Amino acid sequence: MPAETVLSLITKSAAFFEEKGIDEAKRSAEYLLAHAMGQKRLQLYLRFDQPVADDELARFRELVRRRLKHEPVQYLVGTTEFYGMEFAVSPAVLIPRPETEHLVEAIIDRVRDERLPRTARILDIGTGSGIIAITLAAQLPEVQVTGIDISSAGLDLARENAARNKVDGRLSLLSHDILLPQLDGVGAPFDIVVSNPPYIAQSEIETLQPEVRAYEPVAALTDGGDGLAFYRRMAALLPRLLVPGGMLGVEIGFGQASEVTAIFAGAGLGDIEIIKDYSGIERVVLGRLITA
Repeated sequence: MPAETVLSLITKSAAFFEEKGIDEAKRSAEYLLAHAMGQKRLQLYLRFDQPVADDELARFRELVRRRLKHEPVQYLVGTTEFYGMEFAVSPAVLIPRPETEHLVEAIIDRVRDERLPRTARILDIGTGSGIIAITLAAQLPEVQVTGIDISSAGLDLARENAARNKVDGRLSLLSHDILLPQLDGVGAPFDIVVSNPPYIAQSEIETLQPEVRAYEPVAALTDGGDGLAFYRRMAALLPRLLVPGGMLGVEIGFGQASEVTAIFAGAGLGDIEIIKDYSGIERVVLGRLITA
């Protein structure tokens, strides 16, 4: 029996995934095979005729078995890309989404065109794997960034990612629960505060894709209520979190723009902007702390 090649395995596996209702069937097959062979996905395109060794085939089949249970590809291979950078991920942290790049780009643009200080001090609330904090530090070489999270496993990954992307010298990572009354030790106030908080309502969790509801950390998805708890808490802390004129930028869920802007406007945030994602969904709320 002839040995399986890279191309034959991708073709068969993609068709199998498609038949079983697995999202992004071809990309899943490619990423898993590349991981099993210890290669980058794009390298496979140069090696379509290469036979796959028995040990590589065994690793690949195990990955396919797990993917058929809807385990996310990012967790299976242990890394993902965000803003052109590579990050380690695990089931301890939320998988980065392209939509979050809109929040990152908004802050980068406003620092580069000097609407925000080039030497800004930035706080990332709920940093998780560190994607927002690390990307801002990498793209804005004069800023200092602090990331806070309640997950020790998440903070460990963020430290790994900071070192991987060579920004650990300008990034502080702290264990802190923003929902607790005290704010001691965080270093507030900041010039910029950013966050992609848990914003999915508890009532909506069962409607999510199985890859999300069964594998991603629930605490990073929902506040256990209406999905607005973290926005309310940040609003209550605005005068302590931000310097006068400082900027808050948050990612929001589908249909939350009016409620979130009302929460922040009522707490003194002005010059509020709403940014839409690639699908035309209102995804980011920005504003400045207005003082009398």
